Amino acid sequence: SDDGKLSFDEFKAYFADGVLSGEELHELFHTIDTHNTESFVGDVGFCLLLDYFSKHLGEYENVLSVLEDLNITILKAMDKTKKDYQEASSLEQFVTRFLLKETLNQLLSLQSSLECAMETTEEQTRQERKDPTKPEVLSVQWPGKRLARRLQRNNSLSSNNPHSSTGMV
Repeated sequence: SDDGKLSFDEFKAYFADGVLSGEELHELFHTIDTHNTESFVGDVGFCLLLDYFSKHLGEYENVLSVLEDLNITILKAMDKTKKDYQEASSLEQFVTRFLLKETLNQLLSLQSSLECAMETTEEQTRQERKDPTKPEVLSVQWPGKRLARRLQRNNSLSSNNPHSSTGMV
């Protein structure tokens, strides 16, 4: 609500995942709210959230760091594209459009893999909650694995090519 506070209702609206109950979300809220303020206020509230989730990052610390770097890199490339595109030749414009399209395809493939993983973990949690005595491990088909292998293979094939700096050729 742009008041510098994150109330429980706002917390619940943002963090509700369809798996945790309202009671469990309330418990999580109070676990994070170490100052017992009933809302996360300004920088202190942000720091409480940051502290809590930082303790649980594990491998995702590297993932989020790389994504931040990727975001900055893409924005820089798009800024340069914006400046140079109009003055570029038709062929250079085509290459730029191809590279933008390929970048988007790679990001969409990654998004698809993440969505699949999220759906699988949510479904597994729902199954475990229905029958906790019989945990069922669901098989995950990662749509990006085949593409990643193909790109890795292309990258290793093109790494000997002095005219290729990426594995897309």
